[in-house]
Amino acid sequence: MPRTAIFSDIDGTLLDSAHQVTPRTRAAIDAVQRVGVPFVIVTARGISGTYPLLEQQGITCTVVTYSGGVILDEARNVIHHHGLTRAQAQEVVDFAEAEHLPMTWSAYSFEDWVAPDASDPRLIAEERIVMAEAREGTIASIERDEVQKILCLCTQGETAMVERRLKERFPEFAIAVSSETLIEVMPAGSSKAGAVRTLCELWDLDPADAIAFGDNYNDLPMLEAVGRGYLMGNAPVELLAAASLVAPDNDHDGVARVLESLGLAPGTDGAGSI
Repeated sequence: MPRTAIFSDIDGTLLDSAHQVTPRTRAAIDAVQRVGVPFVIVTARGISGTYPLLEQQGITCTVVTYSGGVILDEARNVIHHHGLTRAQAQEVVDFAEAEHLPMTWSAYSFEDWVAPDASDPRLIAEERIVMAEAREGTIASIERDEVQKILCLCTQGETAMVERRLKERFPEFAIAVSSETLIEVMPAGSSKAGAVRTLCELWDLDPADAIAFGDNYNDLPMLEAVGRGYLMGNAPVELLAAASLVAPDNDHDGVARVLESLGLAPGTDGAGSI
């Protein structure tokens, strides 16, 4: 087996529909790490919304947060970061509010997570999923002059329209849909694929030898950046129609079953095929 690394999205990929890591998937992570293969979390979540899950599961690994905005090593040292300026973030927020787009926003700056209305049910639903709480505040209340991401939490059914309006107004930014109701606004060049290439260069690893898993639009560049990029079986149908490698869905241990089939993790019932 060539030297490799495994890059995995969290929501809709590593986690099942109940937002849990199944025992089989957890065992697969342990197995690849025991043989020295890096297992990397690559998520759109912020720092504060990522580590509670890892602590709950006892997982220690390199972590890419904000879809590439901040990369932390196993000891949680920041090894790479970039973002929007406060002024750029304010411009996005001002536009959304002036146009009365059907969404609320939240902003992330390293471990700080700010939102304008702590009682908004769209925010509360996101807090429940990531096991973290945003503080009520404004862009101006963010201490550092770097905002890794504006997260737009859209009203159900309005995501495509909000995405179109944002892309029309801010063509200079990286804007991507990460779920049925979430849109990320980040600086140009910010992507999961860029983070994968950064880490592969650090580890002197050819990305063609790496493996990645993801389930949504913002994962596609990452899946295309590696030699084996697996789209989860629960991905949107239009993405599945064009996918070359498809893993079983997140409710059927898709990540674990692929790793077992590749000989990177010991199989259970039916191992060796997916």
